[in-house]
Amino acid sequence: MYFNLTYPNYNFAHKFDENPTKNDEFENHFHMIYEMLLFIKGKAEFIIENKKFALNPGDLLFITPGQHHNIDVDPSVPYERYVVKFPEYDVPKQLKHLIKDKAGCYNTENTAIPSLFSRFDSHVENYSGIDMCGLLKCVMREILYFSCSESRPAEYAVYNENMVGIINFINENIAQKLTLEDICKHFHYSKSYICKEFQECMNAPIMQYIRTKKILLAESLIQSGIKPVKIFEQCGFSDYSTFFRAYKKLLGKPPSVRK
Repeated sequence: MYFNLTYPNYNFAHKFDENPTKNDEFENHFHMIYEMLLFIKGKAEFIIENKKFALNPGDLLFITPGQHHNIDVDPSVPYERYVVKFPEYDVPKQLKHLIKDKAGCYNTENTAIPSLFSRFDSHVENYSGIDMCGLLKCVMREILYFSCSESRPAEYAVYNENMVGIINFINENIAQKLTLEDICKHFHYSKSYICKEFQECMNAPIMQYIRTKKILLAESLIQSGIKPVKIFEQCGFSDYSTFFRAYKKLLGKPPSVRK
């Protein structure tokens, strides 16, 4: 059974493409929420930030908020997958520290995870409305529990060796007032080289990538209960007005604590 159900901040889908062609879903992009993708069949390579995974049936991809990712699918082979997208605030507290660094690809062979995904089909077929939505969310949480304890990391190749250190440096220092000059000085590269290589690797300008990561950090702090006016410095912004404009431009809303 195939379906694609969207709720505010959630998406549950079982998708099948007989002849997959390039579209927005396959191109390099990022979300402000979590995403899990269970690969059922096809021939594809998936890139998360700077890691490339050659997918096998049963592989589970886990993408955290703000991570750039895309998939390269062989159009001659049918492509089937489950996709689940969900917000950080719906992650059980006891799992938050476990999934924070969970991004990557995992082998689910001999685990309960594939059968849990198949339960989405049953719930969509047999329920509707608020009951179906509630059941889908329950299954999603079960998958999170099992993925943290049962799945095994899959092998990957580095997409661009030169960008590994830069991407790690950005993410490790995202709370600082990072500038392009800082990065050039640290790695002894020219601005033109870093900008060109980063754009080719991530399909996004490096400073745009940094701002996105800063806003994600800010959103996490805000939703933990900290007032927006108190966190802009913790995210490396020089003043609140600059932070406010960047936040609203990316998320389409002013910064506020979720009620």
